[in-house]
Amino acid sequence: MLERRFVLKAMALSVGGLLLPASLVHAAMKPRITDVRFLTTPNRTRIIFSLNQEIKHTLSSMSNPDRVVVDMLDTDLSSDLNLLTFSDPIVRKIRTDELSNGTMRTVFELKDEATSRAFLLKDKSGGKPRLVVEFTATGSNDSARDEPAAKKGKSVASRDANKRDIVIVLDPGHGGIDPGAIGAGGVKEKDVALAVAKRVAKEINATPGYKAFLTRNDDRFVGLTRRCTIARSHQADLFISLHADAFHIPSARGASVYCLSERGRPTPTPANRRSLMLGNTLLSAIANTPSLSLHFKSIKQARFAVLKTNEIPSVLVEMAFLSNRQEELLLRKSSHQASLAKAVTLGAKNFASQTGLA
Repeated sequence: MLERRFVLKAMALSVGGLLLPASLVHAAMKPRITDVRFLTTPNRTRIIFSLNQEIKHTLSSMSNPDRVVVDMLDTDLSSDLNLLTFSDPIVRKIRTDELSNGTMRTVFELKDEATSRAFLLKDKSGGKPRLVVEFTATGSNDSARDEPAAKKGKSVASRDANKRDIVIVLDPGHGGIDPGAIGAGGVKEKDVALAVAKRVAKEINATPGYKAFLTRNDDRFVGLTRRCTIARSHQADLFISLHADAFHIPSARGASVYCLSERGRPTPTPANRRSLMLGNTLLSAIANTPSLSLHFKSIKQARFAVLKTNEIPSVLVEMAFLSNRQEELLLRKSSHQASLAKAVTLGAKNFASQTGLA
């Protein structure tokens, strides 16, 4: 709608005698990718590009290494696809480049052989079109996903073969140019958050029926809105943001768990009620871990932007206080990071069990 108003205004100015450069009108009308979503199963991956209008596209394959190239003619990208953390059984990496002729080229590096196709979906109700790029593992078929777990040779007897993995998105706070809190000894919040998040992801991914993704895998800056977008793109069943606290009183210590609220009150949505459940299971897991302690023994609410993940149960965990010299030393230790990771993993699994996800 904004683009239409822009173009109409440009036309009005032109009629009134103020001739605008053709490039401005062209920019307003140019096709653009507005969002990207990922749908993943063990044998099939779909990357869905939301568009502001229909586009022309081509698909080609290359080898050494195996990769698929999708060219979208005369198309812009609203956000940086290269910043999206993406973990998938078929696609290894995605990168985008704008060619000199204005074409948006997206290259999909594959982990193994797969068939690929790209097609445009038109919304009959008048909505925006979407470009779908689909990969199917070579030798797989739709019925393979419906076989009993025993025939697949996978130890997932506790889960129905028709159910997808429980997806947990872990969000290591801060990163890149944003270090977060810094302890007196130089320990940075961004570093301990990432270290613990990686440990949690490793434990979750080692559990049949679960899949973990990180909003960042290294020391890079990721905007708050982008973190929420990543969670939605992976169709997360729950979202856990990991941080380390700081306070002007150096004796403050222990972990805290936050859920989203508006104006000091819990947001009255089903997702927020599930967020409170998730928060309580995490609090219980932390309290029952001998080497850990709680700062607040009940859920706190705050208007953290990173928790605005729509209908995804979401919490923010302050693991300890970097402003406390003793806790800063603990956060530096591998053994303490492991204890935190086990508590977060246990809390997430308990929530999945309590809510019927598992």
